[in-house]
Amino acid sequence: MIRVTNAALFFLAAGILTSVTILSAYQVLFVIPLCYYSYLAIKNKNVALPKSAWWLLAFTAIALLSLLLNLDIIPKPSKNFGRLKYYLYGLGGIFVFRVWLFEESEKAKKIIVNVFLASIIIAGLYALYQFMTGVPRVKGFTDTMRYGYGSAMILMMVLSALLHREKISTWFDWRVGLPAFVIGFLGMYVTYTRGGLLGFLCGLPFVMYYFRPKLGLLMGGAAAIVVMTLTGFYLFGSSTAGGSSRFIINKSNNSDQIRRSQWQAAVIAIKERPVLGWGLSNFHSQLKRIKHDYDLDKKDYDDAHSHNLFLEVASGTGLIGLFLFLGWLFLWAYECFMAGGLIRAMIIPFGVAFVVGSQFEVTFDANNASMIFFLYSISVANLKTTKTS
Repeated sequence: MIRVTNAALFFLAAGILTSVTILSAYQVLFVIPLCYYSYLAIKNKNVALPKSAWWLLAFTAIALLSLLLNLDIIPKPSKNFGRLKYYLYGLGGIFVFRVWLFEESEKAKKIIVNVFLASIIIAGLYALYQFMTGVPRVKGFTDTMRYGYGSAMILMMVLSALLHREKISTWFDWRVGLPAFVIGFLGMYVTYTRGGLLGFLCGLPFVMYYFRPKLGLLMGGAAAIVVMTLTGFYLFGSSTAGGSSRFIINKSNNSDQIRRSQWQAAVIAIKERPVLGWGLSNFHSQLKRIKHDYDLDKKDYDDAHSHNLFLEVASGTGLIGLFLFLGWLFLWAYECFMAGGLIRAMIIPFGVAFVVGSQFEVTFDANNASMIFFLYSISVANLKTTKTS
């Protein structure tokens, strides 16, 4: 079963930034150890889960209920029900990694990590190739938003690993990690995803603080100045102040007008069904109606998500779902912070980039949701046994 787990993780590492098809092999294979180790845990009455997992389980139940109650208005129910698997991977993965972390060799772990780092390099090089051939906003292998926001979160982990490389030298090769970080950052930058870059800037001081506190405070001050400067241009700059740069533009640009109209529509959707929402990931089915009924801007942009993960969760599963989701996220952060060591140093900055970026994009696409819930399950699998797993 360890070999099956390794095979699944190989496809996860190879596919997050490169291919949904490759990633689907992970999703199929990982079900096998997930069911096996979950069965053993139940059979042996060893279902001890962290508090965050119980909140995630409760959220999954509410998400399922929201789908059942709204089944008649969901265009493609199988797609919506399929999204539940990411939460189940996060829950069941805890049982898998409680075994895998201790039974698998450091050599095998290093191979999987190197595959992941290689995928960052390959995806970044392809993004740079697109940029040099004249693509205005590169898409990478997986699409602009998926790649840009996903890279911003991933780079937090890679940089933390580089800074703490002496503690993890048995499974992390800094000689591969360093070019992965540099090329990955350049690839992320040329996507011009402003929310992704903001998440990176906000997470960076935490990376530095958990390495050298004084350096982290200095970096935090510098990041704050950069963010405030960009915010000033955004709020008070002229429409032409930034020229062709997406990072220095004011709030009247077309992209943000669309985003604000999506947010307004999502808030209205929540008000219409505040308890259990319109069904998990089903906000898009109500978007066209809401924009016309309430005379919102950008009516032609009427088949997409809310461009905000938390509004998407609330519009789909109601305020009950949002409460449980936020409870899971808070407890995950608290558990990792209290764990200290490498768990704190690597997961907290990732979480900051994730939360900030999720204000501007629904980051639970197939690629990034697979990554996020993998990191969740592996980070909380053995919190009581070690601070440096």
